[in-house]
Amino acid sequence: MDNLIFQIIVFLILFSVGFGFGRYYEQKHLKELAEQEARLAYITLDNQRFATSVFEGQLISANVVISHDYFKYVIANIQNMLGGRLLSYESIVERARREAVLRLKQEAEKMGATHIMGLRLSTTELGMQGGMVEVFAYGTAIKKT
Repeated sequence: MDNLIFQIIVFLILFSVGFGFGRYYEQKHLKELAEQEARLAYITLDNQRFATSVFEGQLISANVVISHDYFKYVIANIQNMLGGRLLSYESIVERARREAVLRLKQEAEKMGATHIMGLRLSTTELGMQGGMVEVFAYGTAIKKT
């Protein structure tokens, strides 16, 4: 009986530490994303298919892999059994998409582009138990000279 109580206490401590650090790093990442998005707001995005431009363009791409913390993993498994939206995974996918688009804009900025045409995003779940999300973003960077 003492061993079971000890195991439960250890689980609760690790669960709390995971929750605390996970929340801290998620909030820190969201703040950094917002700052960088504001800085790169001058680079416009266009996801129209078959759009053309008279300006020179170059294919650019970026990807990001983000993992969830143990707390979100446990919550997602509980929600998965009960059905409904997996809010903990939605936040991970949203962060990964924002980060991928941000990295794409940074690639465009390096080459002096101010517009990205034909933006496409591809999302893949990685890991044996879906512990990671990869988002691959690509498009055509346009230099308006």
